[in-house]
Parts: sequence; structure tokens; C-alpha cells
Amino acid sequence: MRHLFGNGKGTTRDRRKSTKTKDYKIAKSREYELTQIIYNEFDSKLKEETDRHDHLTDEYAIAAITGLAESFKYKNIPIIKPTTEYILLEKLKSSCDAYAEMVFNDSTEDQVLKLYELISSNVKAEEFLAEGKKLLEFSSYTPEQLTFAGRYQTKFVHSYWQDLLLAAAFQQGLPEPFLKPFEGAEMGYGVVGNEITPDHPIIRNFAENLYGQAMKNIDRPARVIPRGALTISSVMQDYLADMGMKQKNIDTQRKLKRWMEQFHRVMGDLEISAIKPKHGYDYIRAILTDYPNRSNKTLKDYVWGVQNFLKYCLENGFIDVNPFTGLDLSKYGEASEETYAFSREDLTRIFSYDWEPQERLFLSILATTGMRPSEVGNLTWERFNDTEYANIRYFTLMNTNDELVQVKNQSSRREVPLHPALDLPNKSSGRLFNYTKDDVGLSSTAAGHLINPVIRALVVHQNKSIRSFRRTFKTMLRDLSVGEEVHDAITGHTIPSASRKNYGGMGMQVKFDAISKLDISFL
Repeated sequence: MRHLFGNGKGTTRDRRKSTKTKDYKIAKSREYELTQIIYNEFDSKLKEETDRHDHLTDEYAIAAITGLAESFKYKNIPIIKPTTEYILLEKLKSSCDAYAEMVFNDSTEDQVLKLYELISSNVKAEEFLAEGKKLLEFSSYTPEQLTFAGRYQTKFVHSYWQDLLLAAAFQQGLPEPFLKPFEGAEMGYGVVGNEITPDHPIIRNFAENLYGQAMKNIDRPARVIPRGALTISSVMQDYLADMGMKQKNIDTQRKLKRWMEQFHRVMGDLEISAIKPKHGYDYIRAILTDYPNRSNKTLKDYVWGVQNFLKYCLENGFIDVNPFTGLDLSKYGEASEETYAFSREDLTRIFSYDWEPQERLFLSILATTGMRPSEVGNLTWERFNDTEYANIRYFTLMNTNDELVQVKNQSSRREVPLHPALDLPNKSSGRLFNYTKDDVGLSSTAAGHLINPVIRALVVHQNKSIRSFRRTFKTMLRDLSVGEEVHDAITGHTIPSASRKNYGGMGMQVKFDAISKLDISFL
């Protein structure tokens, strides 16, 4: 830190800060502000030093490149900056690489080995210069060519070329160039004054005596990050991590992952920048070739899964436009099978069946609350309440201190009142039903495997199943002239109004009054 602020001689105004008060309380109150001032000053000084080093290393690299090119009489050296035509920069680099290689190959292995030994040694300055001159005097090249070739084959110049060509390619809309890693000798460098030199004891002592300053280490790491050929597989893991942070519903997470993996499997490991709207249509046609009866809704879900992945790519600057936005899939796939409501006769037939107590309770709650099978299957007694509201029993689908409740979406988090005529067993603890949960924590699949075969035998209709109870519940409320907003609040359907979403749903009494109107004598 000392080299950023000087050696402490002279005024200390720029180093010592004061709260400018003798009052302890006031001084303490000003400490935070003073700390920010100190940190800001330190950051400013550090940036100044970093910028100075960046300028010095770039100037060193440019001087090495132009010096080497001039020493070999390269014609029409272009301006070395990213806006210069890429092909001119690439041609200059190829020539300079060849020049440096020619100089290097002119030396025997023995000469190179002795030169490295000399550089690594701690001999006196006179001996160092004499031995160095002796090693180089048999070269076919001029001292100028030797000097610039040596400077050219440093990491400074390699990283400068890498940044320059990458920046030029990006700015000029060209493919990203492939650059070999640095293969030269890893030698330390230092700066004294404004001069960059090898960090060798003899050179260090000579430079420090000449400039009256201590040598400081300096390097030039690459500053432009290669993008690489980003493909689906190279982005997938980062996407899944990001999607997991944004999408809280575990079931939706699994679907998005499954749909994107399916696209990858069907279409191959495409480069992100090469994905076009055409790939969306090709993908759907490929799916329909293998599964001609896929519904239009399912196909749209598949495309939405890929669209969500491409949205992540857009957010991270990998692409400028999401190519899967606005795809017209209306003519692809079968129309989705509609779920029909049960008739009154259907309900009577279903509940006249000799169900096991668990299945009868499960179906009774489905039929009289409008809850989803997955919501009913995961109910716990800890979420049952019969004390908060007078003469009203309800289950909550909101998170509690002890349980994170798995629901479809935010609108599904609600309190669901129970019909006053609905019989429940005595209150207990834990889950109401023992259906096995799947890998996303839901038990509706296990319940459906037990119940749906019986329902299909009792009610012979391809559009009627366990999912029909929810449709039936809403139909019954409509028949009683209960408003859409009320039964949307009961069933947890998506709330269309922003104000209702932000400022709360329907009151418990309103929902309970609506449910109490239902004729559930079919139970």
C-alpha cells in the first residue's frame, strides 16, 4: 500500500483522516462516513496504479511488435487497435511470429541453455554483459532484431495479441479466433520508473541505482475473456442453477430440465448463437414423427422449456434475440382432451361405491373443496384449523413454521374452508393420507393409480377422471351464481387482477358462505 501513497515524507494531509471533533459520540457517529472516504481513496489510488501498469505493458507490447516488424522491414504496418481490419492484424502477427521463430532457431540448443543459465545466475554485472555479448556475437541477425525478438517472445506480447484479436473479432462480428497458450519461458518482469525489464538481480540493481527507485513486479494478464463456442451442453449446468433460483416450484423445475434435455437429445449440441426459429419447428416436427398423437398443449410446453433456456442465454449476453419467441405452433399436434365435469348421477354412482375409508375421505374433500388431487394428498392435520374463525373449519395451503407446502404456483397458496356437512375423522397429527410421494414430493400419482381405474369402471367416459372433481366443483358454484372471483379464490386459480394479487384475496367468510350453499347430499 505504501507505494500508492508515497513514503510518508512531507505533508500527511492525504494520509491521515480526522473526524474533526473531540466529542467521542460525534466522532463515533462519523466513523462510518470516514471509513468510506478512506476506502474510496484507496480504490482510486489502486485504480490509478492499475491503469498506469496497463498502459505501460500495452506500450511495451506495441513497441515490441512494431520494433520487430520494422527491423525486418515489414511493409505498411497497420495501426494496432481493435478497429483495424482483422485480416491485417492477423497477417502482422503471423509475420512477427515467424520473425521471432527465425531468430530463436538461429541459436543452437547449447547457446539457448547457456543464455538461460546466465539469466538465472547471480554473476557480477561486468561478467553478465561480457558473457551475454559472447553468446550473441555469432548470430546471423542484427542486435536490433535480437532485442525485439527477445521482447516479442514474452507473455506481455502474447496476452496483448490475445486481447487485441479477440476484441477485433468481437467488434467486427467475426468468429472468435483460437489462440495457442503461451509457450515461452516464464520469466519475471519488473518496472522501475517507466521502464519494464527482466527481473534479474543485476538488472534490478542497475535500474534501481539509475532511477533511485525500487523495482516493482509487473505482469499483463489477459483482459478480454474468450467466449468460446458456447453450446447447449456448455451452458446447461449454469442455466439449471439459475433456473432453480428463479423457479421455486420443484415440479416445474423438473419439467423445465426434462424438456431442455429432450431438445438437446433430439436436436444435438447446437451452438447457442446458431439456434434459429427454424430449429423450433424442426424440433416439433421431429417429436411428431415419433409421437404423432402429442397434443398441441404438450408441444407448446416443450417449446416453452427451450424458450426459457434461451431467455437465460439472452440475459447473459450470449444472444441478442430469443429465437423461440413468437413461434406459431397452432397447427401442430392434437387438440388437448378436455376434462369434463361429473353429472349429479355420476357423483351419486361414485360415492355409492364401497370405498376404503381413506379413499372415501380423499374423494369427499376433492368434491367439496375444489382442491387439486396433489393438494389433498399432501394435507396434514397441522394445517387444519377450527378455532381461528367462528364455526368455520379450513385447511391452509400456505407455508407454516414446520412445513413448506408444495403447491402449483403462488395463487395456489390459500386457505380453503370446509363444507359444514363434510365429515372428518377426529383430529390427529401428521398426514391425512398415506399415499406414496413421488420424487418431487407429490402423492397425486399414487392416489390416481388406486382411484382412477374404479372411476373409469363406474363412469365410462374418456374425458372424466379424478381431475373432473375440480371442474365439477366450479360448475356447481356457477350454477349457484357464485362469482368467478369467489370460486377462483377458493380453488386457487390464477388471479387475473394485479391489485388482488398484491393486496390479498377473498375473505374467509365469503368463501365459506359460497361453499355452504353446495348440495353435497351425494356423499
